[in-house]
Amino acid sequence: MGKIKLIAFDLDGVLVDGCGSWWEVHKVLGTLDKSKEHAMEYHLGKITFDEWARKDSKLWYGVDIGKIRDVLYNIELMPGVRDTLPELRKHYKLAIISGGLQTLADRIKKEFRMDYAIANKLLVEDGKVCGIDQLVDFQGKGKILQDLAQNYGVGLDACAAVGDYKNDIPMFKVAGFSIAFNPKSDELMKFADEIIYEKNLRRILPYFN
Repeated sequence: MGKIKLIAFDLDGVLVDGCGSWWEVHKVLGTLDKSKEHAMEYHLGKITFDEWARKDSKLWYGVDIGKIRDVLYNIELMPGVRDTLPELRKHYKLAIISGGLQTLADRIKKEFRMDYAIANKLLVEDGKVCGIDQLVDFQGKGKILQDLAQNYGVGLDACAAVGDYKNDIPMFKVAGFSIAFNPKSDELMKFADEIIYEKNLRRILPYFN
């Protein structure tokens, strides 16, 4: 993998453990049942992904952003992250491209001195949630990776992607190398160069030596 220069990671289920940043916030705030209704509407084709995100975030309107930050800063890291990211950072540009929440992406970016992080940003007024800036939609990861590679002067064949869900497919399609990490989608696996079935991020290191 000597030609790889940039590695783009999904966040939820790859760099952090658990059911995802949205899910964890819903669980703590008591809005999980309503969010499941929104998920069902999306999967039945009644609403778009963007509408799903807006409806979900609306459940948090008026909530102190500090409370949400506390939830996100207590989500467990994926085992192996503390060894893997510092090792990769010696040789590669590291990015997060996530449909999760920017607050959590920023936490991981800062803690491990990654180069870039983009996710969906909660809008705040007077310290309270008032909306969502939907920066990463369901089909958007591929275009984001293309733009990022261009900004860094890196060819797409020199980009790698690590993800676990079908919204990572657009990223896998454009990256020169892709790893499905504990995939939650059979469809995603069709586009992966390698598949890892273990909750240990160290397992990706041999592909980048």
